[in-house]
Amino acid sequence: MEREHLLIRGFPVQFLAASSLTEEAVRAAEQIDYEGVPAKVFRAEHLVAIAASVGRAKDKARIEQLLQQADLDKTKLADILQRHKLTLPTI
Repeated sequence: MEREHLLIRGFPVQFLAASSLTEEAVRAAEQIDYEGVPAKVFRAEHLVAIAASVGRAKDKARIEQLLQQADLDKTKLADILQRHKLTLPTI
């Protein structure tokens, strides 16, 4: 175990509780190829919304980092937040 990640075959993996938001994030995840292995990766908009739904200090920091560094679709993020009745914390 490494912080909130579990190492599985050397890869950090984070498990999330099932919710309508995480189920939506799985459906909308981007399919990538990682060293010949197909994988799904959550879109940044869903990562921000999931962090907002949890609301811990480290999630607030994650939101701030994603808003500054990720290529976010702000319209898509606003739609996700509205549908799941979430708001972003004051940063």
